[in-house]
Amino acid sequence: MKLKRILILLLTSTFLYACSQTPTSQAPEAKKYIASLKAMKYDELKNQLRKDTALLNKLIKTATFTLQLTSHFSSGEKSGVDKSVPEFEINHDEATIKVLFDDYCKKLLFEQNFNDGYADSTFSLYGQDMFSYESRFSLTDDNHILEKKDSLFKPFKDDVVTHEKAYFFRGKKIAKTDIRLKRIDSIQAEISLKFPTDFERFSIDKSAKTEDYKDATIEVESLKENMAQLKIPMDLYAEVIGYQAYNNQNLRMNSSALSATPMLGIDKKVSESLKELLDIFAEVLNENEEKNGKEKLDKIRQNQVDAKENMTEFDAYLNKLFEDKEKIKELGDMGLYNEIANAGKKVIGVQTQFVIVEFPDDIKSIDVFVATKSVSLQNKAMVKYGNHYLNPKYFDEAKPNIVFYSKENGRKFGVSNRDGETIVEPKFDELRQVANEYFVGDEKLYWLNVAGKKMVPLPQFVSYVQTLKPGYDVFEKTVGNEDKSGVMLNREKTILPFKYYRFEKHGQFIIASKTHNLDELYDFNFKKIPNKGIQKIHLVDEFIASDIKYPTLFEAEDVNKKKALVDKNLNLLTPFKYEFINPFYGVNNYFM
Repeated sequence: MKLKRILILLLTSTFLYACSQTPTSQAPEAKKYIASLKAMKYDELKNQLRKDTALLNKLIKTATFTLQLTSHFSSGEKSGVDKSVPEFEINHDEATIKVLFDDYCKKLLFEQNFNDGYADSTFSLYGQDMFSYESRFSLTDDNHILEKKDSLFKPFKDDVVTHEKAYFFRGKKIAKTDIRLKRIDSIQAEISLKFPTDFERFSIDKSAKTEDYKDATIEVESLKENMAQLKIPMDLYAEVIGYQAYNNQNLRMNSSALSATPMLGIDKKVSESLKELLDIFAEVLNENEEKNGKEKLDKIRQNQVDAKENMTEFDAYLNKLFEDKEKIKELGDMGLYNEIANAGKKVIGVQTQFVIVEFPDDIKSIDVFVATKSVSLQNKAMVKYGNHYLNPKYFDEAKPNIVFYSKENGRKFGVSNRDGETIVEPKFDELRQVANEYFVGDEKLYWLNVAGKKMVPLPQFVSYVQTLKPGYDVFEKTVGNEDKSGVMLNREKTILPFKYYRFEKHGQFIIASKTHNLDELYDFNFKKIPNKGIQKIHLVDEFIASDIKYPTLFEAEDVNKKKALVDKNLNLLTPFKYEFINPFYGVNNYFM
C-alpha cells in the first residue's frame, strides 16, 4: 500500500506540468505567436494554417499513445482451495492506531542515498529515492523487537507517507536541488497516515469486459484462469483497499500476488488543447474576410500553444526512438518506460492504473473493496538521519567519507565528504565501505588517503577487521593455510603479530583470542595483562537474546573448564567453581 501512495504522489508531481496550464491565460508567448500569424498576408496565413492543421491532426493521433508495463511478480503455480477464507472486513481500533502512529513519528529516522544524478529530478519507476525512512518505534536500543507494538502497527506501516517540507545542512535550510552529494542533517516533514474505517464492494464477473462503479469505468483487459488484468482509473485506484475472488466452487479466495503500474498516456488537457486550437484554425480557414479571420486568432490561449509545441517535440522524440530498435532492446521494458516518461513530462498524464491480481485458483468473479470512509492522521516532525550504532551509515559522523554512485559512463562508485566534495572520482564497479577510511573496491582492500584524494591498495592484507584506537587497526592476512588477525600501526608497523583469530575491545581491555580455547588480555597500550587464571572470557549476555540491559559482566573460564563471574575491571567476583553462568531470563542482576 505504501508503494501505491508514493507512486500516486510521485506521478502527480512528475507530470503536473502537463495539466497545470490555465486555459484562459494568454501569456506573452501566445500573444507573440498570434502577432506573428496576423503579420502574414491572408493567403499566406491560410497556407500556414493548413500546414499546421495537418500537423495538429498528426499530433492528435499521437495523443492516443499509451504505454503500460505488463511485468508481474507471480506467486507461482496454482494451489488447491478447499475452503473459503474469511470475508473481507475492517476492524480498526482508532485510538490505539493514533497512539502508535504518534510513537512511530517520534522515532522516525532517515537514511540518505548518494547519487550525483538526483539533482536532475529524473523520473524512475521503482527507482531509489534520495531519502528513505525507518522508525525505531518498536525496537529497543539493542534492536530487540517489542512484539506487541510491532504486530499492532505492522498492517499500517506501509501506508505511512512522509512529505518532505524543508531540508537542513549544517543548521541552515537548503533547496533539494542544491543537496546533490551533501550529507544533510535533518528534514522538516509532515508525516501522514490514512486508513479506512468503512468500505463497499463491487464485483467483476469473469465474462465482463467493463464494470462501472459510480462515475468510474473499470476495463477488464484479461481474466483468465487465476489471473486478472484490470485498468482502473487513478482516482478510484487510490481508494481500493483489497481484492477477493470466488472460484468455480464458489469458495472465497484472497489474492496471492498483486502488481500495479501507472499507464502512461497523453494528458487529456493536452489533447483538449490541441482540438481547441484545431477548431480555431478551422474557423479562420472558413472565414473569407481577412479582418474577421484574423480577429478569430485572438481566441488562441497559452495552453493551446504549449500543447502544440510540446506535442511536436514529443512526437519527434517518439519517431526517433522507435526507429532505434537496438536502443529499445537495450533499454528493456522498465528502461523504455522510464525513458518515455522522462521525455514526455510536459505532455504525459496518468489517468489509469494497470493492475494484475492473482489468486490461488481459477477465478469465477472478483470482489473489489473500495474505502468509503477514512481517518487521516498527520504529525509534523524534524527527522534526523539514522546512524544507529548497531548498523552505522557513517563511521565518523563529524567527518564522514561517503560512497556515492554516478550514472555517468555507466554505474560507477566514488567517495565524497560531508560537504558533497568528491574525494575519489567514480571509477569502481563495486565499492563497499568497511570503515571511515577503509573500502573494498572491486574485491580489493583500500585505505583512503583523504589528504591526497586517492585510494591506496593494501594487497598485503586479506581484510580490514576493526580499529582498536586511532591508528591501530586489526587486519587479517594469510599465514600458512589460515587467515590470522594482527594489529598494525598506520598499516606499516606490526604491534601484535598475526597469530590471533579474533579481537574484541571492551572498556578497559582487549580480548585477543589465540585459539578457540585460549584468550590473551591486553590493555590499550598493547601490554599483556596478567590473566588471573583466565583461559577464556566473554560477555555474560553475549549469547542471550533479551530486552533486558545487563551490566558489563563477563563469564571467565579457567584451565579446568570451571566458570567465574568477572567485572569490567577484570576483578573476579566469584571463584572458578561453576559449570556455567547465565543471566536469569527476564530478571536483571540475577544469574544461574
